[in-house]
Amino acid sequence: MKYIILVTFTLFSFICSAQSLPIDFESSVTTADFIDFDGGTASVIANPQNNSGNTSAKVAQIVRDGGQLWSGSKIELSNNLDFTTDNSITMKVYSTAPAGTVVKMKLEGAGETERDVVTTLSGSWETLRWDFTGTAGTMNNIVFMFDFGNIGDGSANSTFLFDDVQQVFGGTQIDLPVDFEGSTVNYTMSDFGGNISSLVVDPTNSINRVIQVIKPVEAAAWAGTTIGTPAGFLTDIPLTLTESVMKVIVWSPDAGIPVRLKVEDSDDPTHTCETQTNTTVAGGWETIEFDFTNQAQGTESLEVGLSKGWTYNMASIFFNFDTDGATAGEKTYYFDNVVFGDVVIDLDRFTAIEGLSVYPNPSNSQWTVTSDNALITKIEVFNIEGKLIRTLTVNNTNTTIDATDLIDGLHYARVQTEAGNTVLKLLK
Repeated sequence: MKYIILVTFTLFSFICSAQSLPIDFESSVTTADFIDFDGGTASVIANPQNNSGNTSAKVAQIVRDGGQLWSGSKIELSNNLDFTTDNSITMKVYSTAPAGTVVKMKLEGAGETERDVVTTLSGSWETLRWDFTGTAGTMNNIVFMFDFGNIGDGSANSTFLFDDVQQVFGGTQIDLPVDFEGSTVNYTMSDFGGNISSLVVDPTNSINRVIQVIKPVEAAAWAGTTIGTPAGFLTDIPLTLTESVMKVIVWSPDAGIPVRLKVEDSDDPTHTCETQTNTTVAGGWETIEFDFTNQAQGTESLEVGLSKGWTYNMASIFFNFDTDGATAGEKTYYFDNVVFGDVVIDLDRFTAIEGLSVYPNPSNSQWTVTSDNALITKIEVFNIEGKLIRTLTVNNTNTTIDATDLIDGLHYARVQTEAGNTVLKLLK
């Protein structure tokens, strides 16, 4: 009888200790559930920073003291994580370490993968997000590594609080063509070498969204930005020796700087092709063409890659390639409209005209374009491929564009007025 009781108790203990997301540290996870390594010590404690940023009674704490650059702790989950729908993990973090501290989250199981996110606050709670789009559903260990790359000293700056670890929907996987206007697309960029990128309102046109890339003084010469998450695009880039061009609209403060575009296989970073060209405009938008049959010196050719059966589903852009931030000084760049093939995307990227607006946008029936300060004289409507599909002759301060017979998605309107011209994005 005692053996039956022992087996039952052991089974009960195993079931009670099995963990799954979300984790809030209020009851299901205790200090004993953490597996510490290489100088990290984790525990569940009463929340010492109980405020409007996080009113939880309990939180987790990791103190890093000596050990290794990668010290931390991990929790074993009862089931593998599935990122098919909820493709990101969020977590509340509190630290007195300087903003910009790296927090690495690593998943282990049958394979492993990791993502880095940097803090943006010091002395306050904030919610950070790690994007695991495309990660195989074979991981059941979640590893927490704060201030990755430095050895902790046990001080307040080596002490980290975290709470509310959960999976969330981070948007659908990015795919070509990329215009940064979708409401459900995950536009997370993946920086490396010190770059800092973010989705922002176009500083030259308030109705447009673009990616801002800051290359700070600390940035490496090879600093760049992967267009999307480490999972790459949803579908492969259909590169061939005859269809080998990608285009990107870029804004640079300087003319004559090299811009490199690299394509690779998200599953094998050794399968790459790179090409490079220079900007020709300072302080303005221009379309840059990247032809991968003209590979950058010292990189593998597209012909060799294709002959080996390589496929490419990821692209990274490098501004002022081969010059570090200390030499160039901090610079800010922008890019938009990443496309493949013979697509006409340079629809005269003029600065926004004051008093010109379009509503409703998006619309299923019609858009109304109004101008407060000048007559509208002409409107040309283009599809996503840059092909002209409609021309309206106008002599008024407002007009409508019929949307009923247009396909769903993005369209462009090039608007000519007596005060100048601009391009509007129309969403149906």
